Amino acid sequence: MSAYIIVNYQVEDADQYKTYQKGAAPALGIGSDAKLRVLEHNSESLEGDPGSNTVVLEFESREKAKEIWESQAYRDVVDLRLGASSKHFAVLVDQFEMPS
Repeated sequence: MSAYIIVNYQVEDADQYKTYQKGAAPALGIGSDAKLRVLEHNSESLEGDPGSNTVVLEFESREKAKEIWESQAYRDVVDLRLGASSKHFAVLVDQFEMPS
């Protein structure tokens, strides 16, 4: 069953964020292990105080998503995003399946 990582944040340092983007795509396996489903820079808040950037990545399974998210390749670049942004959060969710 597919799983999704949903990340939201507010970019504060555009130059540092661009450096993060260059390393994040290959580290997250976008195009091979992950499908980029949403990349929104103008997210509209309906509740709470989230940032304006939202990313949704689809993985083949929860296990694969966690393996890549916790990989050394991603650990090597994630601090760039965290340092370049505020209001950040990330969640891992499973695909919704209708009961038969």
